[in-house]
Amino acid sequence: MDTMTGMTGSGTPLPLTGMPFGVSAALTNNDAAMNGFENLTETEKEHLILRCKDARSKEEVEKIVNSVAPDGGIEALVEEASAVYGPLENTGISGTF
Repeated sequence: MDTMTGMTGSGTPLPLTGMPFGVSAALTNNDAAMNGFENLTETEKEHLILRCKDARSKEEVEKIVNSVAPDGGIEALVEEASAVYGPLENTGISGTF
């Protein structure tokens, strides 16, 4: 993919126009997240973008974007919950993921 033109190898434009730069940058750097994003409904895409707009750091945007990757979604969600609520051990919940 050409990140300067937003074109894939097949010449198909990526659906990143009108998106905040940080979100589009995070998506172009993660093929799995890009594939997951393309499979979201328009409403889900809008919610993801709004969550990214509320993020306070580049790392937080990347975590949100990575959560839509088909292979890493649950880990990203657990990390995000841990960041908000503390380590899993502190919640009284046991088990592994």
